[in-house]
Amino acid sequence: MKKSRGIPVLVAVSILLIIISSLIPADRSTWLGALQTLLLGLGLLGCCMAFMRFVKGGKGKR
Repeated sequence: MKKSRGIPVLVAVSILLIIISSLIPADRSTWLGALQTLLLGLGLLGCCMAFMRFVKGGKGKR
């Protein structure tokens, strides 16, 4: 995968994980609540990683 496509793909997957986590009915089961928390955490971590890649990419190593 090209580096220029990596950030948008990471953001898209992260947003998708956050959306999926919001659709899980966590009040029905402890396991579903844990799954919801895990997916939300992975989505937020992916957004943070994409932001860090974006910031580092702007500095330009030559």
